[in-house]
Amino acid sequence: MNNYDLAILGGGPGGYSAAFRAAELGKKVAIIDDNNLGGVCLNWGCIPTKSLLKNAEVMDLINSSSDYGISVKDIQVNFDFIVQRSIKARERLSKGIHYLAKKNQVDFYSGFGKFVDNKTVDINGAQISAQNFIIATGSKPKSLSNINSNSDKIVYSKDIFSMDTLPASLTIIGAGAIGAEFAYFFSSFGTEVTLIEAEDRILPNEDEEISTWLEKAFKKRKINILTSTIAENIDDEKILISVGVEGNSSGFGLKNLGVEVTDNSHIKVDQHGKTNVDNIYAVGDVIGPPWLAHVATAEGLYVAELLCDLTPTKIDYNSIPNCTYCKPEVASIGSTEESLLEQSVNFKKAHSFFNANGKAVAVGSTDGFIKILVDDSNHILGAHIVGSNATEMISEISVIKSNNLTIDNVLSSIHPHPTFSEAIFETLLQLK
Repeated sequence: MNNYDLAILGGGPGGYSAAFRAAELGKKVAIIDDNNLGGVCLNWGCIPTKSLLKNAEVMDLINSSSDYGISVKDIQVNFDFIVQRSIKARERLSKGIHYLAKKNQVDFYSGFGKFVDNKTVDINGAQISAQNFIIATGSKPKSLSNINSNSDKIVYSKDIFSMDTLPASLTIIGAGAIGAEFAYFFSSFGTEVTLIEAEDRILPNEDEEISTWLEKAFKKRKINILTSTIAENIDDEKILISVGVEGNSSGFGLKNLGVEVTDNSHIKVDQHGKTNVDNIYAVGDVIGPPWLAHVATAEGLYVAELLCDLTPTKIDYNSIPNCTYCKPEVASIGSTEESLLEQSVNFKKAHSFFNANGKAVAVGSTDGFIKILVDDSNHILGAHIVGSNATEMISEISVIKSNNLTIDNVLSSIHPHPTFSEAIFETLLQLK
């Protein structure tokens, strides 16, 4: 039996980040996963969907080519090629992670790992032992009890990559980030899209102004939006369910170990990612929201350093960027205006609209705005962006907020012109 300092169940961002960091710090590490390294993020989520969305962006550009004095005729869409392109992207990156595993001398066990006891895991009949374990098994999509899950119409985000033709019509149930991204993608290629959300607006966790702006943009794209609506009796060719996820915690032998799990299948952990079993930790989607790859990475790195007797910086869960990669893009960090009002927090706010931004006007991407909220001492409470490059620009706000910088700290820097990001500077300048 091979013995390790650390063994990790799950090879997604949380798992492989923890593995590589622990190995760098001198630990003998193993990863166990019955799929390719990379997890849902690389194989079915973040990476391949962004490849799909790039195709939608190209289609949009072609359709608006006359705005740039260019005439394009006889447009043909090869949907199978689009899907295969996204698959090639994930395969390339998965190979890269396997290479890094070898480089860092991390052993990879391909198979389903199940705990025998708190020091031993069985992998398809073979066993390994470890002093400590990290569970990074991710999440799986929630289903809907009022929708016939056996129908050929029903698909989840993963199933998109096995489709070879565009559906003529598609209903998407759930208007969070996944639902919004696929609504944009399919509508770009002419699919008749209906987006249904049980809450009173799309992207219900975002600032209300952002949700309202995106809804108007989607309606211009002829996406049919139904909010405050429970889906039933749907006649469209395909139905995509994107109503959230639940922890992927069953089948790993956790119950026999006494590891505590919530009713939503999420593993309970303390502030350091440790379960109620001393040598077993958990990170990423399997411990609950926010279900984001970059959060899983941060948690994996934190636990790895903790197990290597370092003192890692505590994760500030109020300074985590959220990104939605539709068109226009949406990105946010910190508190919404509504939450600050509910908590009776004093704040100032400012907007900058991209129709007044030189770069946005020059390239023809003026849809959207930046909204920043600060407290009485000019520290950022929240920032919300809708528009081109929003998911890139939010990183600057993340650095500012995470390091507790004030407006004056930022205004002493010089932003290049013309750029979209100089709108951040201009927004902060209003708040000085």
